[in-house]
Amino acid sequence: MTSIKRLVSMALACVLAGLSAGHTYAQCPTLSESSMKQALTWSGKPVVGKTYKVQNWRVQDGDSLGLPAGHRLRLGQINTTEMASKGRPAEAFAQQSKDQLTQQLRQQDAIFLQLLPAIKDHYGRWLVKLYDGTGLNVEASLVAQGLAYVISMDGQGAARCLWQQEKVARSQELGLWQAAISQVRKASILTAKQGGFMRLKGAVTDISQGQHHWYIGLEGHVAVKIAKLRLAQAPLRITSQTQLEQWIGQTITARGWLAWRKLNKKQRKKGFKAGVMNLNHVHMLERAPGLSSD
Repeated sequence: MTSIKRLVSMALACVLAGLSAGHTYAQCPTLSESSMKQALTWSGKPVVGKTYKVQNWRVQDGDSLGLPAGHRLRLGQINTTEMASKGRPAEAFAQQSKDQLTQQLRQQDAIFLQLLPAIKDHYGRWLVKLYDGTGLNVEASLVAQGLAYVISMDGQGAARCLWQQEKVARSQELGLWQAAISQVRKASILTAKQGGFMRLKGAVTDISQGQHHWYIGLEGHVAVKIAKLRLAQAPLRITSQTQLEQWIGQTITARGWLAWRKLNKKQRKKGFKAGVMNLNHVHMLERAPGLSSD
């Protein structure tokens, strides 16, 4: 790493620290020089636990990169708002998040990444932690400026430092946290025309289950789906329907992707919900009985 790059990294770190002045939280770890020197060249066959170096990339949006040979990367611990696509206008702060990512990676000889345990998303993109050429955590930079939501896309969950940084950005109403798109929506009034990533809340009306998942029905036509394994773990330790039914009548808040499905007559009769938000981790429950507000 050149001395100039080291100075740039320090300057950016100072800027991000300034954004959270008056607050105390854990800074996300940087990638050490030894890790960068020992990083393997990206070959399209990564394994969890290794650090890889990439020297040719293209920023697609605030949380995605394209690599040669059609390989695609998805920053696996954050979600940025959507760019314009298929006649739909760009969402608030989508362009700013892309510009910030582009700027941070500009004039870098290489960037570095580590694979998340989930490996790929349903689009076939590699889920990664991303570091710039100076070792600075790229996701942390976006979150600290209010340009990204923190998400947990696998059982490991996003780093605690990212959630803490988001909390500061929210309290200061930075970036998307000053926009309507970040506001919590009421599940009771959502329709099939309203999908995609969002934060929602609603009173729990019913509990049902499949072999591996719980379905937490909310007011209106929406249910939250989460693996039984996730709720059985700390801090909730819910292992039975009787336990989960204690949530009925209480309000929960969640974040994630809301998808709508077409129900047949039999499913409607059984009370199935057409809108389903699938949560990969308890972290995606912002508010629920038994959860701390931190």
